Amino acid sequence: MDLSKLSTGDKVLGGSGIALFIFSFLRWYGLDQTVSAGTFSQHFSYSESGWDYFLFGIIPALLALALVAYVVVTKLLDGVTLPDLPFPWATAVLGAAGLAALLVVLKLLIGASRGGVDLDRKYGIFLATVAALGLAAGGFLKFQEDGGELPTKKASGTGDSGTPTPF
Repeated sequence: MDLSKLSTGDKVLGGSGIALFIFSFLRWYGLDQTVSAGTFSQHFSYSESGWDYFLFGIIPALLALALVAYVVVTKLLDGVTLPDLPFPWATAVLGAAGLAALLVVLKLLIGASRGGVDLDRKYGIFLATVAALGLAAGGFLKFQEDGGELPTKKASGTGDSGTPTPF
């Protein structure tokens, strides 16, 4: 395994993907409360990780793992070719990384509640957000390194040169 084959985009993408997967297991939301009644005191603690949220936690973690696998397969394994897509792989990487980042940032902004009680944001959601933004940055770097261009649609009524045709 020759790590010198990895570009900056590959390193950022791989590192951020691993970090996001790990941070998905940490506490994202929770509630810590102590209830006191006279001499009696009871501490109550409740928390949720990224794996408690399918769309906003599990999907980004799985996308991060898929992007790490993409880096490993394309850069570190010799003789492996990926199937052709209807669009470039660089666009797929950028889209997956961007989607993962969007979902985690939305979860940070939306928050969480259970039974009408708003849960506090915990350290895990902040770490996951940083990792997800790093994943998006790595996806963008990879997109640029691969010379990626966003797909464009030709305007109807234009020829190959982009000039309007008479009919």
